Formats: sequence, C-alpha cells, structure tokens
Amino acid sequence: MQRLLTLPARAVWHALFWTFDRATWQYDLMVLAILAFVWLTPPEWIGDPTATGPGLIGILRDLFR
Repeated sequence: MQRLLTLPARAVWHALFWTFDRATWQYDLMVLAILAFVWLTPPEWIGDPTATGPGLIGILRDLFR
C-alpha cells in the first residue's frame, strides 16, 4: 500500500527531518531560510535578554521612515 502525502505535508516532512542532499536547490533554499530567520528576526520577537538593538528589520524600518 502506497502512502499518499499531499504536497504541503511532504514539504513539512522534508523540512523537519532535513532529508535533502547537499548541493541541491532544496538544501540551498533551507539554508537561506535559516539564515534569513537568524539575520532578519528582531531580538525582541524571540525574547532574547542578552541581545540589544532593533535588529535588521528595525534598522531598515527606521531608515525608510
């Protein structure tokens, strides 16, 4: 019996269990998503007591006001 997963369920499964090989576009996309989260998330959203400043989003928001 073949298991049928919908496309969103399959994407979540692969993302959570990191089943991508290196040097594939899926692997590169996951790495970019992780780096974007680390660089773009303001510290107060995470509740980091040791981090200060508005983060990259806050800096860009203030720059374009």
